[in-house]
Amino acid sequence: MHILVMTRSTLSHGFGGFQRQCMDLCEGFIAKGHQVTIVTTAHPDNIEMEEKDGYTAYYLNPSKPTKLSRAWFNKSKKLVKQIHQDNPIDIIHSNEFAATGVMSWASKLNIPIAIVCHGSLRTELLSFLSSADKRPRYWHWMILTPLHLFRRCLLWEFPMRKNAEKIILVSPTLERDFSLFAKNKVKVIENGIKLPEKTAFVENVGRLRLLCTGRADRQKGFQKAIMAVKEIDDLDLHLDIVGTGPYLNDLKILTNKLDVDEKVTFHGRVDDDELARIYAAADIYLIPTMRYEGLPLALLEAMSHGIPTISSEIGGNADVITHDFDGLFIKPGDMDELVSSIRKLGDDSKLRSSISIAARETTEKRFDKERMVKETLEILENMS
Repeated sequence: MHILVMTRSTLSHGFGGFQRQCMDLCEGFIAKGHQVTIVTTAHPDNIEMEEKDGYTAYYLNPSKPTKLSRAWFNKSKKLVKQIHQDNPIDIIHSNEFAATGVMSWASKLNIPIAIVCHGSLRTELLSFLSSADKRPRYWHWMILTPLHLFRRCLLWEFPMRKNAEKIILVSPTLERDFSLFAKNKVKVIENGIKLPEKTAFVENVGRLRLLCTGRADRQKGFQKAIMAVKEIDDLDLHLDIVGTGPYLNDLKILTNKLDVDEKVTFHGRVDDDELARIYAAADIYLIPTMRYEGLPLALLEAMSHGIPTISSEIGGNADVITHDFDGLFIKPGDMDELVSSIRKLGDDSKLRSSISIAARETTEKRFDKERMVKETLEILENMS
């Protein structure tokens, strides 16, 4: 089966759960004997096409990396027609609304489309409102951004819902948002990850290491972790931040302003071996996000490594953690709860141990990558 994967970003565009999930699925399709072609947005290094790891990827330039646009939709349609002429496409797997430009063409040729949705209009609006800068000079964004989201929903999301044969949601928390134009189409397939080798819990006897990973943007709440390090002066703490993004320089400025440079290390983007080492050294994982995400892979990866996790109770996170069993919840943006939760885990190694064991068991039971690939392929093969 020739699967065309259309997505606004891949791991070539950045380090994040959205990109990782997309590429994990592609690798899984290939491992099961299917052919995969990827059509995505412009490459950061202006590469137009590459063949690696068993797939061919095309990077189209009408818009910026990771940004979908009308020009990109038009060019992607021309390219997809040519790909189909050379090697007939059996099914289109669209990461969110990247296949908008080829909907009508695919419908005429009876090529089925499955879309994977990581969020919805409701979650996008709530994420924006939870972290929007409300100072007077920025109030115009309080109008323009919601209008942009509504426009995108009307022009991209609803048409895709109507034309897609199947809609795959990464978390059951999104189901209620997909009642319109999605009757009998929705299937929940929770994200999965490659489980690391299981290790025994090791009690920390020295400095307590906190960890945040993922794309550095304002909504992720890494600034809250930095402020918590400043506030907790009675514990020997060190915070590691792994990832890059538009908010990274602001985080570094904040670290310097709070005079905690010696307690915070920015690692940037690291390879898998270095990331595994950082995970192994971590005592507590922090995900103080204010974003309503579908199901963050960063959370699953931390739990799979047996790291006791403190997470905002928001979005798909609420479907993963059971409070005080395999993790701790805090209210999004609540500094007092974040600080008290760090103290709670930092002062109680037995609690850290029990949460560590339970977190690993949760990921083994529910969030294995092979299960995600298998369930997705079952849908695609039944559609083709």
